[in-house]
Amino acid sequence: MSTQKYDVRSVDVAVVGGSLAGCATAIRFSRMGHRVAVFEKKAVTEDSYKRLCTHFVQPHAVPLLDGLGLAHLREPGWSVATKAVFVTPGGVVETPGGYDPGRPDSYALNLERRVLDPAVREAARKQGVQYLEGTGVESLEEDASGWTLDTRGADGPRRYRARLVVAADGRRSRLAGLLGNPTESRPNERAVLFGYFTGIEAPEGNRSVFVMNDRDLACTYPLVDGRTELVLFAEKSRVDDWRGEERLERFLEYFDGLEATPSMAGAVPESPLLGYTDYPSRIRRPVLGSVPFVGDAALSLDAMSGVGCGFALQSADLLARSFAGRSLDEAGLRAGLADYRERFESTILPHADGICGDSLVGKDEATRQRMFTTICRSPELSQKYLALTGRMVRPAEFQQAFMRGLMSQRAGAARK
Repeated sequence: MSTQKYDVRSVDVAVVGGSLAGCATAIRFSRMGHRVAVFEKKAVTEDSYKRLCTHFVQPHAVPLLDGLGLAHLREPGWSVATKAVFVTPGGVVETPGGYDPGRPDSYALNLERRVLDPAVREAARKQGVQYLEGTGVESLEEDASGWTLDTRGADGPRRYRARLVVAADGRRSRLAGLLGNPTESRPNERAVLFGYFTGIEAPEGNRSVFVMNDRDLACTYPLVDGRTELVLFAEKSRVDDWRGEERLERFLEYFDGLEATPSMAGAVPESPLLGYTDYPSRIRRPVLGSVPFVGDAALSLDAMSGVGCGFALQSADLLARSFAGRSLDEAGLRAGLADYRERFESTILPHADGICGDSLVGKDEATRQRMFTTICRSPELSQKYLALTGRMVRPAEFQQAFMRGLMSQRAGAARK
């Protein structure tokens, strides 16, 4: 730690990282009465938002917007209420109503980050959070009474004291490196291309359509103002030669060749195609020492699963609930961190193995077809599968339902 003298400023909670998970965490702790500061190393404007995103907020996380002062983003004009339809090798997975038959409002949101990111930053400021943009944490050190953080912003170095430090600084988390939180990397064998268009007719009911085509997944997301996002998760070898001026043409030809997607004849691009060719999943411990990790800093998975926004909101919610009613003294911190670790590992982490498995293209297609045939033949299993993809049930619950359904179908076939 530097011996330079600073004007030391004190807060209760220091959140490192000012995107979705960081702001959600800051709002929740501020509402509990804590003094909260967010340190965001980048300079921020209204045009600062995540572009490489499916913008698909899964149904398990949609209600969490209300507790952040963002309930209005659920209304038409801000987002599109939607539900997934899966076109699979075994048939179409589609059920009536919402993701949960007992909850008619259980829908997902196609909520663009150009709307969500500025809104959550503004909500944090309105809540009284100190949002320190253009301010990076250069070092931090813990002692018996809390943390000392040395930061640097446009006005030079400053030092802060905090009882709790939260790591919300994304998949490349610098805090993970500074503190020694190991990163487990899982391979992702697909490339992804994102495109935004006008002139594409929205599917009936503003459904978000996911077409499993060979080893690819082609996604159609209706957005506000009659716009559409097309996303293709493809085996890397398929798109390797999609370059130059032909790239967009071949992208649209791909979607036009799928029976389950709307016609691309009138598609007008809003921007060049975006994407990446190498995006491994990254998994870290949700708590290292006395520092909790939230959002992508804890778990950054293949975007094909669409869990980024949802898990960012959910991890912030789990952390806040773990500290509800607790002080930030030594005993309160210890109990809150233990509670958060248990909640994260039992609620969010179980989804990681299945998502990482789906990131691999070398799967047994015959087995995959049998699985989806079984699902599509059973309304109950179809509902459970949609609930799983919406992260409303855990994988073990779906597996148990699948095995019951499989045995029931086999018993029925044997009786015939």
